[in-house]
Amino acid sequence: MKIYVSKNLKELSSLFAPHAKLFIVGGYVRNSLLGFRETDVDLASSLTPEKVISLLKDTKFEVLEKSQTIGYVKIKVENEVYEYTAFRKDNYYRGGTHKVHSVSYVEDLRQDAMRRDFTINALYYDIETEKIVDIYSGLLDLKNRVVRTVEVPGYVLAHDGTRILRMIRLASELNFKIDFATLATAKKFAHLLHDVSPQRKYQELQNILKASIRYPTSQKNAHIRGLGYFNDLRLWNSFYISTSRVHLRAVKKMGVGNMFYAFLIDVIDTVKPDCIEYFLKELLGKGGYCLPNSTIQYTNNIICGYYDALNKVQNKKYFFKYFNYFEKIGELLSVKNKNLYAKYKFFYSYIIKHKLPTTVKELAISGADIKKTFPKLPEKKYGAVMADLLSQVFDGLLANEKNALLEEIKNGFTDSNN
Repeated sequence: MKIYVSKNLKELSSLFAPHAKLFIVGGYVRNSLLGFRETDVDLASSLTPEKVISLLKDTKFEVLEKSQTIGYVKIKVENEVYEYTAFRKDNYYRGGTHKVHSVSYVEDLRQDAMRRDFTINALYYDIETEKIVDIYSGLLDLKNRVVRTVEVPGYVLAHDGTRILRMIRLASELNFKIDFATLATAKKFAHLLHDVSPQRKYQELQNILKASIRYPTSQKNAHIRGLGYFNDLRLWNSFYISTSRVHLRAVKKMGVGNMFYAFLIDVIDTVKPDCIEYFLKELLGKGGYCLPNSTIQYTNNIICGYYDALNKVQNKKYFFKYFNYFEKIGELLSVKNKNLYAKYKFFYSYIIKHKLPTTVKELAISGADIKKTFPKLPEKKYGAVMADLLSQVFDGLLANEKNALLEEIKNGFTDSNN
């Protein structure tokens, strides 16, 4: 059973040949057999990292990274990159972080296969003989479209919460079933996800939300399948969301580009927080996924703008706050309520057409102009003055011209002193 192997990989295998067989293992083999090319290439053999590094010295193969702790070498040649690991047995720290504190090198491929997660990821391709080594009937599970652990599920999942997430992602992206015993054991060990880093949780969540476009054979609603497993396994508390189930409505309707926003809408509609802005800051910030402040603020404006539109906030007030975010808000709103979207879209287009300012920065004067012209006006009043000018210009009561704006301030300043 042949799969595509590049010329460079064949040359690398020839370098290994006098010492050990070189295998491609994991996703590249799995996906090649399913009929689509996988770019990541994972390699394995019985040679230690030191031996591999020595073997590649003075060849065209460059060593980019190495780790003695996990028996790892990253190899580059031309535009190809391979990740090599020696046959090994992993020794984990306790908990669900999947952190290896040491490895024991082995020479037997069967022992190496025992440390892998699922049968469809434990297929080894012998580059030299062009044959597949299948220890755990992974080929049968590929045929039957099943995700199953290599050993008994309790052994495979006991030290690695990320394997539960990978299980869900694979089943979603490939439209595979999860073996009953594997799924039941994943539910038992779901608490291990508390040990997984916030960044990894966020990345895996994003991967699942994009599952419908991961592979050519991915199903349209692959992400719904994945999020459904989150509901079934009661994983949301580990994702900083205080509910056992999220009602999946918006994510069924939105396009992939808006999927994370749709997910947040579903979470908010399920949890019903007292303050959406505070809830999102907690979920996306240090209390949750630890995203950058700029990302949190942008997301907050999109989601709050969506809900403020549903609450029919008055047009001027709405666009003073959300004008710069409305293109994205509009995409969400158009799916939820077409008539309401049309109303706000009309006003948005009107603002653009007539070049109406929506922020004080767009006015023809600044605080420096006020200070120069009206030195006796307290600076603490600048904000209120500029806001009033913006409102008048927006309503067409005042031209956005420097002299006109300064004259309006003068009139108001004079009246206040009389």
